[in-house]
Amino acid sequence: MSFQFFLPLLTYPDPAPGTGLMRALDFAATLGGRVSAATQVADIPPITNPLATAMLDTSSMAAAAEENSRKRGDALAQQASSLAKRLSIECESEPLVCRPDLIGDYMAEQARTCDYTLMPFDGKSGPHHVTAEALLFGSGGPVVLFPDTEAATHLESVAVAWDGGTSAARAVRDALPVLRLAKKVTVLTVQADKAISLARVSALLGFLKAHEVEATHIDQELHGEAVGDALQARALAEDAGLLVMGAYGHSRLREFVLGGATRSALAGTRLPVLLSH
Repeated sequence: MSFQFFLPLLTYPDPAPGTGLMRALDFAATLGGRVSAATQVADIPPITNPLATAMLDTSSMAAAAEENSRKRGDALAQQASSLAKRLSIECESEPLVCRPDLIGDYMAEQARTCDYTLMPFDGKSGPHHVTAEALLFGSGGPVVLFPDTEAATHLESVAVAWDGGTSAARAVRDALPVLRLAKKVTVLTVQADKAISLARVSALLGFLKAHEVEATHIDQELHGEAVGDALQARALAEDAGLLVMGAYGHSRLREFVLGGATRSALAGTRLPVLLSH
């Protein structure tokens, strides 16, 4: 089976991290398929405030920011092409010109005809969070975040966060091709706001076994930390190179209201995370 991967590469105000890009393409090469990259080219709308224009020469500043965004996009596209060639996978890149506040919507629309979105993720940058959320809730498919951290990225060991909800169920189904490749799969539960039935955990283990995935279960205790942080810490303790979890949230007037585990995972992404909504 050949997968279609979408690779959004942000350039404004900060570029996509190079380490995350390398890990994203390695993930694509491991599963096998074709990568379609979209490099952001910022289109800065004119500022209509006469005072600001007179004092700061905002037109020149906007032109410089746009040119810087374009150059970063060209560099990222070249880097992606070189890495893909080295990994023997096909990768095509196209620039995506739009206003910075609309980049998430444009990226999500392109991602709808791909199997996985692979996003090099700068967890410290607000625009990266906004785009990640737009992809999660607007693409209709799984999004894998690749942070710029020292954590090893591999599919030897994969952790699955399970709360019995619909988003978690969607994430498990989306991750089946990945889970079949893993030598070790660990189902993680956290008894927090709602009790998680052991019967439903057993049902999940049976479902995975029916799909040729052998998994074990660990119930992780909380010690005052956020659920997303506890899940990531346990996943790393199990030597996982990927955490699979459901993304809970909804949008209201273009502002995303995230569930607690999703919010903490996005705010402090410590290892690659496959998220599905």
